[in-house]
Amino acid sequence: MGGNRDVEELAELLRELKGRTNRSYAALAARSGVSGSALHRYCSGTSVPGDYEVIGRFGKVCGAGSEELLELHRRWVLADAERKRAVSRAPAAVSATGSGGPGSPATPDVSRDETEGEPDGETGVGTGPDGAAEAEAGPDAVAVPGPLRPAPAQEPGSAAPPPRRRPLIAVLALAVVAAAGVAAALLGKVFTSSGGSGGSSDDRLLLSSRCPVVVSMGQSDACVHELQSLLARAGGKLDIDGAFGPVTQMRVVVFQLRSGLTPNGSVDERTKRALYENAGKPLGTWTPERVTRRIREVFTEDPERAVGIADCASLLDPLYTLPNSNATRNWGVFQLYDGTLRNLGGTREQALDPDWNIRAAHRLWALTHDFSAWQACDRAYRAGSKGDKES
Repeated sequence: MGGNRDVEELAELLRELKGRTNRSYAALAARSGVSGSALHRYCSGTSVPGDYEVIGRFGKVCGAGSEELLELHRRWVLADAERKRAVSRAPAAVSATGSGGPGSPATPDVSRDETEGEPDGETGVGTGPDGAAEAEAGPDAVAVPGPLRPAPAQEPGSAAPPPRRRPLIAVLALAVVAAAGVAAALLGKVFTSSGGSGGSSDDRLLLSSRCPVVVSMGQSDACVHELQSLLARAGGKLDIDGAFGPVTQMRVVVFQLRSGLTPNGSVDERTKRALYENAGKPLGTWTPERVTRRIREVFTEDPERAVGIADCASLLDPLYTLPNSNATRNWGVFQLYDGTLRNLGGTREQALDPDWNIRAAHRLWALTHDFSAWQACDRAYRAGSKGDKES
């Protein structure tokens, strides 16, 4: 796995960030909330973390800027995708060589040091029963055919039955049905291209044959440029550079959620049509300055620390979303985990409302009167404050 290009590019950036600090793995691991051995594996390219938050915190501890954090996220997404592809290929390889037998490919290293048995995401809520969804299905089962049964033996001396001939009328009927099917398909194509429910797609690049059926992370071309332009028209704040990176995916996820689509971050035909037909600003939200003011108004007990933790968690972006390894996500200013939202009686849509998110985070704070629900960001904030005082 370490030789894979995407994994190695992630490891290379991690090593570059570490090199700036002149600190040991143990010192950086303590500030990042991960074990030193796990951090060493990430930097050497022999393992990929199941969640981005781990290396995101590492990047912030190393002093990475916002652009570098986005690049770090982009590289992690590509490396994690390769890891998942390797896992999906493993069952087929095992069925070909025999389960556990010699020659069976090893499953790629996937670190669970920061996730297994630990709280999920930045909210500090354990996966518990919810996390079981990750292993519910398990590897795809491979059907093993039973032994072939021999055809019944023909009795000696009996003549072989004559071949059955299909009546001519049945052949003609099949020909008529086939012709009708072709005609219907041609008519449907004509109606679709001349109006229909979808309208003409000749002037809509994403719906043309020049773009893939699904536009997704890692793609870089005119199709992504068109996608980003449509997201910006919908009120999204992002660079229109033709490269499908983490920010583009976040904007797609939020657009899908607010359009009643499955929020998976991949742009399929339904998402493309919704983007073209959209006339509102579903991606409009507060500025970081307004978010900061509201946090200080709500967290009167410790306003600066609350702002620092929100900045660590989401860069003060109300539409910030990050995926977890168990098909859940963290949402909004304080990166509230799906399980936390359920406990608070909230929804994903509410979590993207910055005012609701901030007040919900204050409710979590009030349970313990500290920021233990965001342990990693609190640790990073305190380490940064200590470093500022020493300097």
